[in-house]
Amino acid sequence: MTNILNFHIQFPKFSQDYKTSFSAGIHVIFGESGVGKSTFFKKLCGMDTDAGNFDLKIHEKPTRTIPVFQNPENQIVSSTLDGELAFSAECVFSDPSQVAYLVDGIKDKLNFIDDGTRHPVTLSGGEKELLNLATALSVKPGLIVIDDGLSFLNSKAKKTQVQRLSKYMKDTGSIILWFTSDISDLIFGDTVWELTLNSFTEINKSIPIQKYQHNNHPAGKLHLIADHLTYFYDHKRTILNDLSIESLETRCFGIIGANGSGKTTIAGIISGILPEYLGEFQLDIDGESPTIEYLNQFPEKMLGTVTLGEFLLDLQRFGKLNSLVVSQALNMMNDYQINWRIIEHQPAVDVQWTALRLAMIILLGCSNYELIILDEPTFGLGWRQKQMLARFINKILNKKHCIIISHDEQFIHSICDKVLELDSKSLIQNSGLVREQR
Repeated sequence: MTNILNFHIQFPKFSQDYKTSFSAGIHVIFGESGVGKSTFFKKLCGMDTDAGNFDLKIHEKPTRTIPVFQNPENQIVSSTLDGELAFSAECVFSDPSQVAYLVDGIKDKLNFIDDGTRHPVTLSGGEKELLNLATALSVKPGLIVIDDGLSFLNSKAKKTQVQRLSKYMKDTGSIILWFTSDISDLIFGDTVWELTLNSFTEINKSIPIQKYQHNNHPAGKLHLIADHLTYFYDHKRTILNDLSIESLETRCFGIIGANGSGKTTIAGIISGILPEYLGEFQLDIDGESPTIEYLNQFPEKMLGTVTLGEFLLDLQRFGKLNSLVVSQALNMMNDYQINWRIIEHQPAVDVQWTALRLAMIILLGCSNYELIILDEPTFGLGWRQKQMLARFINKILNKKHCIIISHDEQFIHSICDKVLELDSKSLIQNSGLVREQR
């Protein structure tokens, strides 16, 4: 059976109409944040949505369509890894032996699943993406639609998964539509497309990749020392093993490494969320314990039932945000095309993910916390937004210290004067980013 996806997309405000057909292959669709990629994704997957500045009419598509969501937690439904692996198969197959066979096959491909009774929440963001992709492929869909669903992966892991997708596509004749905000992903597409606010067109695959501007900042006073630092999950699984580093006089400390290497675990130790570690750990700014705020990679978890408006009021109430700079923070949000009036009173889970992340980064950046920890701050951002974020962080580094965790190594090395590479446990000096004292 030949898989075909045939639709046309209309932009009524601009009188634009595009008829498009996709056959087997990996088709990468690039778009800046906010142009409607997630809306496009939902409409292709048959999810009810009237949102968006375009209309989509599907004429033909494969019978079995599987989505891979932008937020990997949105796809996880079970309280155990074994249950999660079995769920997709049980939705398609009724034979228990066939389900068990598929589950065993997935486990063989995911080396981080050592205990099927573990809760998926214990996985890193990248590991959750790998889990979701594996369960999607296991049921042999004719169409896989990915909404920025590989964005937590570092470059090595992403290349490995693209090779896997390519093999799956060749074996099954399936169609893979991959929506992305990372322009560097265009190199992976058999065809490449761009979605804007008023068009959907095929583009040149060889678009030059831009680079971040390197701005310098004052020398820092952050001291971070680890001596044989080790962390076990549930006293059994080693997440961080025997890390010893000494980073002195740092302004912005970066952490990079493979998915599951312990980047977020270090952030948890620094912020005090994970106090039960082995070894020694010391952190200070100019000899004093700093005030710390940590924005994790799933910001809706941090807020819970609290709205952004309530979060802003809490910052003011506890003396962390001066009322005089609130208007400055809200003006910065306008620069990112974030409408504060719309999102201020929405539950965090209903706010568009990139808007939620950026709004919280801006509010924390304008606060008087001495040390801000940002976990995957560039996730889901388009190139222009990443550049703006880099400029914003460089601006606040004139007064604050930061720790940034990211798979985006180019972003990290454009901002951080010292970088911990967890895979090799080595410390990289970017001394050119430090402004000379006069």
